[in-house]
Amino acid sequence: MTAVVPTGKKQGTHTGRVAVRASGYFNVSTAHGTVQDISRRHVRLLQRADGYSYTFQNE
Repeated sequence: MTAVVPTGKKQGTHTGRVAVRASGYFNVSTAHGTVQDISRRHVRLLQRADGYSYTFQNE
């Protein structure tokens, strides 16, 4: 998934694997670390899970 956050402390574009939290927010694990508590309105699906492991690439 990719998250484009326009303003705030977590501002920027974050691409990586996600984990859904019980609160409804997402954690995005990128090649540079984990960005926590991203709202659903900033997240866009890139590829559905199909059981295959993909690697990270630089943006």
